[in-house]
Amino acid sequence: MQRIFARFITAVVLAGCATTPDEPDLPPFTLTGGGIDPSISRLSIDFGRAQVGVIDTVTRLLKTGPVEVTTVTECGVGPMTIARWENGLSLNFIEEDFRGWVSSDPSLPVDGGFSPGQARVDMPQVSFQVTSLGNEFNIGPVSGLLDETDTEILLMWSGATCFFR
Repeated sequence: MQRIFARFITAVVLAGCATTPDEPDLPPFTLTGGGIDPSISRLSIDFGRAQVGVIDTVTRLLKTGPVEVTTVTECGVGPMTIARWENGLSLNFIEEDFRGWVSSDPSLPVDGGFSPGQARVDMPQVSFQVTSLGNEFNIGPVSGLLDETDTEILLMWSGATCFFR
């Protein structure tokens, strides 16, 4: 009986020594053509949601608040309130409703497998168009802009923005 007990204790101790590979950290959310999909929930933060709730939720997900919330009065769609985070994310609101996002943050993925910083050569299925902003592309409701060397994604957005063309 003592041998069985000793073998059991040895097995338990050895099992505790086994290591498992670290799981990769999930991004806090994925930006989509219709808003934001948090990684920890099946619920979406869709365009049209209230500004206060969206900013509070994104602040919790990013574990930091916006560095600036400002209203730009001269946007083509009318006055737009923009909440900007230090990492390169901006959320756009019209009349206190979430209406769009803009991101230059490579750590925040965009639906479809794209993200700022991604190389142009990794986007063979995308067509580009030269505009007054630069070399733009669209993937459904999501748009993007290449950097000045046209080699990687500089910026991505969906919904209402305050870009002048």
